[in-house]
Amino acid sequence: MKNNPSISLPQVKKVEAYAVHDDILKEVESGQYKIKIAPSDLVDFGGQRSYDMTHQLFVQHGGTFVVMFDGSKNFQEPLTEYPTGDISNETIVKHWVNSILTYCVDDSDVMPTILFAATHRDILSDDMQKKMNMEFVQRITEMFGSHEMNKHIVFDPVFFINGTDKDDQEIQNLKKQLVTIARNQPSWGLRRPIIWVPIELLIDNMIKDNIHIIPKAYLAEANTMNKDLALSDKQLDEFLLTQHALGKIMYFDQPELNNFIILYPPALVNILRSFITDEMFWPKDETLRNILRRMTETGKIHKTDLIKLWQQTQFVHHIPDDDYKEFIIQVLVHLDILILSKRYSGQDDTHVDYFLVPCTVRHKMPMSFLDDKSFANRTIALVYQIRKSSIPSALSFKLIGAVSGIWPIKEVNERPLLYHSSAVLCVDSQTEFRIMVEDNRIVVYLTNMSSRSCISPDIAASIQECLTVTLQASEKFVADLHVWYQFQRRNKLLIGCVRVEIHFSKDSLLWVFNKTQQECPSNCPGLDETVLTMSPSEQHLSRLAYQLNIQSCRELIIHLGIQLNDWEDIEYSYTRMPLIIKIMALNFWKTKNIVGRPKKSFNNLLDALEAVGDKRHLLCKVFREDTNLIDIADVRLQEVPHDDVLQGLPKNLGNCAIPLGIELEISVSSIVETMTRHPRDMYLQIEDILRKWKLSGEVKPTIYRLMLALERVHTGGLDYLKGIYLRQ
Repeated sequence: MKNNPSISLPQVKKVEAYAVHDDILKEVESGQYKIKIAPSDLVDFGGQRSYDMTHQLFVQHGGTFVVMFDGSKNFQEPLTEYPTGDISNETIVKHWVNSILTYCVDDSDVMPTILFAATHRDILSDDMQKKMNMEFVQRITEMFGSHEMNKHIVFDPVFFINGTDKDDQEIQNLKKQLVTIARNQPSWGLRRPIIWVPIELLIDNMIKDNIHIIPKAYLAEANTMNKDLALSDKQLDEFLLTQHALGKIMYFDQPELNNFIILYPPALVNILRSFITDEMFWPKDETLRNILRRMTETGKIHKTDLIKLWQQTQFVHHIPDDDYKEFIIQVLVHLDILILSKRYSGQDDTHVDYFLVPCTVRHKMPMSFLDDKSFANRTIALVYQIRKSSIPSALSFKLIGAVSGIWPIKEVNERPLLYHSSAVLCVDSQTEFRIMVEDNRIVVYLTNMSSRSCISPDIAASIQECLTVTLQASEKFVADLHVWYQFQRRNKLLIGCVRVEIHFSKDSLLWVFNKTQQECPSNCPGLDETVLTMSPSEQHLSRLAYQLNIQSCRELIIHLGIQLNDWEDIEYSYTRMPLIIKIMALNFWKTKNIVGRPKKSFNNLLDALEAVGDKRHLLCKVFREDTNLIDIADVRLQEVPHDDVLQGLPKNLGNCAIPLGIELEISVSSIVETMTRHPRDMYLQIEDILRKWKLSGEVKPTIYRLMLALERVHTGGLDYLKGIYLRQ
């Protein structure tokens, strides 16, 4: 074992204070030391939904769980303590059983075991007690008799206890049952290395002294005092990992987490209560109450505000200095209690200013959008079906965090559309998508304001890939928390190792579109009839212009009904700027009143392209999106760029005011106004376009959205933004 320099910790005694007495070490070494009492941990879970995220800390594979409910109420009777009116004994019991079994390994082991106990027997008559007890057994059997993991459930008896009587016989019966289950579980009587005993006793001494979280180096130094029974580095790691698996401690053997050990896991729950708690338990300090109020309304908390909450007296003991704070933050991120607003990719997160805290959001997503008769015609759907009865809250929050690092959560009246286990995200001004986790399904609706046929196949495929990669990355999450997910095959589609449900129509196949293909396949039918009748946007026309050379564009414009002299005027106005000539000519067609052609549509463009002999499916390409930047998307890029950055950007660009403005969804008329106001200054033109974009307000003007536009126009500036915001 390597020697460590003596370590001094805040509010922690010298390491010698926790050393195991020599006489005990001698007993251990001689094999005479005996433990006369089998230690067990009793955890009282917080019953409120606010504490659901803490379940993963204590729901252990080998545990025994007593699910309790109010026996004085009928199973389906709404409980008055829940003002929403939709919570009953039935919903509570179902929620807890599913929560427990979700964190189980589906093998032949009978553990964990779930018992049921009803309370408030003392307020019912003897006859009513017997009647209710029979109903409890019957109702629980009906609820879980056919459950795929019913071997873990004890249906009979349901213990009906009187908590006001310390000698209550039912409580005694429950105790006996718990002891019987403990003695019969496979781990009972298993031998463990005798060399572990001194380090276990040392940890017990620390916990008795209220030392709950320590640096690993401190425990390593204490371990050296066990003399010949001291563990080697490898043995110490094996000990810590085994204790973690048993739920005795928390130790994560990975970078940024393996420098500390949580000796007493309930301490982490106490820390969580600083921000995950019901309003009745909020602190009296108005500043802290405002922090918690903003968090429950928006689903996010700033790191500085989190630190303020931890400065309260009851939390300082657990988190005495900055190193402890950073460790706790990393643990909460690892457990998906705090969500980094980016994909699960292991990127550096030292820059993070705020976290999503979806578990604190209580409101459910309004489902009124389904009442819109046009919704189905504007939407494609994707469903991930999981064989388990429910999806852990942690995984649903991780999925929301993953997609929101690329596509920002939509805001209405400055309020994020983040809900309990669901969210609405913004792709662009015309496209949004909803993600909802319900029971054992993850449902995604991708919606375009006009038609589902206008949805970019690259965007649909990128959303699917992001969710699938995140689900696949949860294998690491599974290993840490003893969770196993099996995804059910639907319609014989396999994406990676994740099976998903897709109804195989032309539009739904966008979810599995091959983003690397540049040209349409030979069997591509072209644009849908509903799209052909629509009028192309300025962005569509700009993207078409990129695909045409100057001569083919001239021929196309003539076939669209524009006079040759009009083309020559545009050509003269933008001499030696072929891309601008093409863009402005197509927009001139869109706005000009042409006799006999009152409506401008994709059909007109298709007819003209066929007339000039161009059959390259160019119109399909105007709906393609460049998704190369998704790999660098993270929380930093979802902020609005600083004014000084926008002022410096034009010096790093070419002459691109018109195409950049169009990609940023500034109208051509507004772009022309800018160019008229700054006729000879390219830099001022671009600066004014960027100013208008930032003030537009229709879609949040994020750094990432600006990067996408720069990538599309290919005139530089992208490296400039990467250098500032990503340090690349």
